[in-house]
Amino acid sequence: MIRTFATALLLAGFSVPASQAVGPAQPQPNSGPEAYALSTAGRSYLGVDIRDVTKDRMPALKLKEERGVEVTMVDRDAPAGKAGIREGDVIMDFNGEPVESEAQLRRLIRETPPGRTVSLGISRDGNPLKLNVQLAEHSKVVAGARLAPMPPLPPLPAMPDLANRMDVPGNIYIIRDSGRVGLQTENLTRQLGEFFGVKDGEGVLVRSVEKGSPAEKAGVKAGDVIVRAGDEKLADRGDFARVIRKHRAGGKLNLGIVRDKHEQNLTLEIPTRNPADSSANFAQSEELEALLDSVDALAPEIDSATRKITALKLQDQLEKAMQGYKKGMGDYDKAMRQYDDQFKDLNKKLEQMQKQFQREFHQML
Repeated sequence: MIRTFATALLLAGFSVPASQAVGPAQPQPNSGPEAYALSTAGRSYLGVDIRDVTKDRMPALKLKEERGVEVTMVDRDAPAGKAGIREGDVIMDFNGEPVESEAQLRRLIRETPPGRTVSLGISRDGNPLKLNVQLAEHSKVVAGARLAPMPPLPPLPAMPDLANRMDVPGNIYIIRDSGRVGLQTENLTRQLGEFFGVKDGEGVLVRSVEKGSPAEKAGVKAGDVIVRAGDEKLADRGDFARVIRKHRAGGKLNLGIVRDKHEQNLTLEIPTRNPADSSANFAQSEELEALLDSVDALAPEIDSATRKITALKLQDQLEKAMQGYKKGMGDYDKAMRQYDDQFKDLNKKLEQMQKQFQREFHQML
């Protein structure tokens, strides 16, 4: 429990009071909040962490008898690492004396002066080895050592965004201005008809109503769908325009409209034509109405062409967006590789911190 708490303090960058250290604490000069390095003068250092051999570990270590100590960690910069000791080796004897337990090996190393060369009998994958190791002085190994601050995690790169690379064109409407009664209208589609509650999409959708106009006085509102004018059922704006044109002298016209998916009747007062209009102007007006009727008749073809143009624009934008997206993904993959390299470096630093911590608190021999 104390060891775990001390680990947390060190990794957080706090120093451990000298009263909690084993032996005289020797704080090293430090310019930041890193932990002090602690050492015991005159103690021998091999540079391994060990544990007792158990029956459960014997098959993996290829041992015939339950004795010796298993090496669980090696300090590569210490005598053990330089002598070639590896993790998973089993130390069987020390200077010819059989090793029975972790406590015994710790005592043998503690009783051997620093600088002396010792002979270790090793079992590696069941094969016997003899290694000579010169023990170091622990205080010299950790002299000037201090725990570095916890390195920060590298930021994850952002994924490229496909949606922001496209400029989707809006719908294109063909709007007819019935200036005589103060309405702007457009043809319905089957989908719009379902939305407004009109069967088969037949009728004229009111886009806007001019203030003070006959249509406003009659109670027509934007969003209404005119489905009937007088006795005639309206299929599109052309039908509505022809009915209005028939009432050259003006007069009342009953309108059947659908509002909030319910049909109701309104009375539209159509104004008479301005008697001041010349015959030439009247003829031009008639020609314009006929031209608009022709445009209305071509509305399905125009709508179809509009959809095709919109689809082509979308396809072109999608292809360009995908090219940019692929380039963005290439940059993202490159950034992720760099992130992986940074993360590997971070792991190495953490391993170094762990080994250094074990040195400081005498867990390693």
